[in-house]
Parts: sequence; structure tokens; C-alpha cells
Amino acid sequence: MDPAKETPIRSAVELQGAMLERHQEELSAARYAVEGLSPQVTELTNQLQSLRSEPTVIPPRFHSEPRINNPPCRAFLTQCEVFFSLQPATYAADRAKVAFVISLLSGRARDWGAAVWEMEAVFCEHFSLFKEEMIKVFDRSVFGQEASRLLSSLRQGKRSAADYAIEFRTLSATCEWNEPALTARFLEGLTEEVREEILSRDVPSSLDKMVELAICLDKRFEWRRRARVPVPPLQPIPTSSSLATPRTDPEPKQLGSLCISGAERQRRIHHRLCLYCGAEGHFAIQCPVKDRARP
Repeated sequence: MDPAKETPIRSAVELQGAMLERHQEELSAARYAVEGLSPQVTELTNQLQSLRSEPTVIPPRFHSEPRINNPPCRAFLTQCEVFFSLQPATYAADRAKVAFVISLLSGRARDWGAAVWEMEAVFCEHFSLFKEEMIKVFDRSVFGQEASRLLSSLRQGKRSAADYAIEFRTLSATCEWNEPALTARFLEGLTEEVREEILSRDVPSSLDKMVELAICLDKRFEWRRRARVPVPPLQPIPTSSSLATPRTDPEPKQLGSLCISGAERQRRIHHRLCLYCGAEGHFAIQCPVKDRARP
């Protein structure tokens, strides 16, 4: 073969070889970089799984101490169960539920929760048993006869009908009263103003309608009371002339050579006395004293 023709072919082959070598180096560098990222990806995956398995530390919005009806222990635990139902995967284990509830406690309830958790009480392994134990220790809710007694003496008083209805429904939920009895008792506990207005209409037969009507009337009466409150009139801005000290007594009048006050002048006129000397039986124009006083 002609050496002149072999030179371009050899150059092209050498160029292709150099390019292949460079590509091989780039692939090796990329593989090395991927291998370096692999441990970091594994670590992030483990952290994500750990976060998913740990209980959420953000508590739901409710009071953290379940004792003495503020709020009642049962209501507190019910709120926790609702929260668990919203995150079933996170709180699948009973122990996670118990730990979450204990983390929300405060005061005496917190001390009790810490003690039973540290001693690894049996009921801490089962949420249902923990719930029963906590209710037994802390719950002071009223039920049955006690709730009926409080309901029998409940009155609206000075609060709104809406607030009265909330407490009434809370107590009635634990009583065994029927609908007519609850409706009649709610009506009896209203203020006289609202009760008389309801009795002048068609009395509702259900508790829901009675509560709705009472709240509506109570708001209407409140608006009327506010409308009756008199608004104080605006005081005029004092002018420079009005700031001057007023004279309490009229300026004395000059009668001849005598000075008498306005009040004395009115008294003499009222009693038909002489304006000059103050005597009876004549007037100032005929006053003898005035004539004697002339030079």
C-alpha cells in the first residue's frame, strides 16, 4: 500500500483511540462519584424511615392536664384517640399511643405517667388498659344521678343562652332523661324574659328547636338592650368668650345716689316698694327721702 495513503488512515485511527480513552476516563470518574453518593443515600433513607416510625411530637390543640373536669379525663383521651385515627401508621403500636399520651400530661398527671412508665407497668403495653387505669385515677366527670341533680338546678343566669345550652347538653349527654323532659327542663332554666317570649309562641316540641329559638331570642333582647343605652351628647368646643368667668350676681343698679343689686330691685318691685328708699306707701318718683337728699 502506498505510504502516502496510510498516513491519514493511521491518524484517524489514533484519533478515535484517543477519544475512546477519554470517554473511558469520564465513565470511570462518573462511576466513582456515584459510588461516593451511595452511602449518603443510604443514610438519608435510614433517617427518613426513623422519622416515620417515631411518634409526632406536635400535640393536638387541647389542654394537657386531664383532671378535675378541666377538661375531663375522658374528653382528653377521646381527643387522643381521634388524633391516633388520623395517623394510624404512626400510632399502630399500643406502646407508642401510651407514650404520646404521657408526653402531653402535666402537673400531678405527669408525675403519675412518668412513674408508671419508669416502673414498666403492665397496662403501659396496652392502650385500652392504660386508658382504664387513667380514668380510674383522674376522671371526675359526673354521670347518672349526679348529672341529673346538676341538670335539675341548672339556670341560665347572667350568661348567654348559647353558653347555657352548651352546659345543658354536656350534662344531659350523661343522663337518661327523655326528649320531652329535657325540653321542659331547658325551658325552665332560661331567663324569665326569654322564657315568657317562648311561651307566647308555639312552644317547640324538640330540644334542638327549643335551643335554637332560645339563642335567637336571647340575641335579639341583647341587641335591644344595647340600643337603649343613651349616647352622651358631644360637648361643644369652648370659645374664648365662653372661657371668661361668668358673673354670678347681676351688676348693681344705680338709683340716684344709691346702689342696689338686681335681686333687691326685683324684690322691691314685687312687693310694690319704693325703688329709692325701700319703704311702703309711695314710689321712687314721690320718695320724700329722695327729695330731702337733693341740695
